[in-house]
Amino acid sequence: MATGYSISVSPEIYSVLETQARARGWSIQQFVEFLSREYEKLRERAFIEGLRADGLIASFPIDARTVLHDFTPVPVKGEPVSQTIIEEREPR
Repeated sequence: MATGYSISVSPEIYSVLETQARARGWSIQQFVEFLSREYEKLRERAFIEGLRADGLIASFPIDARTVLHDFTPVPVKGEPVSQTIIEEREPR
């Protein structure tokens, strides 16, 4: 089910939208949908940057540049943690 929204714009704004849509070979509907998607991307990016600025996250999403390539796990004695978790989840 599609949800529709109505907005009111001045004739001047409509003319600008129409010109920009035509320049791309799009209908006004296609252009407004494109602008809406881009707006949502920018809102999400601003939200994530706000979290980063507040120190709530260090990096989002994790990218290959932030992963330590020379990481060496610390050897530990006993079973792997994954095996312990599996055993604890098994019914007794």
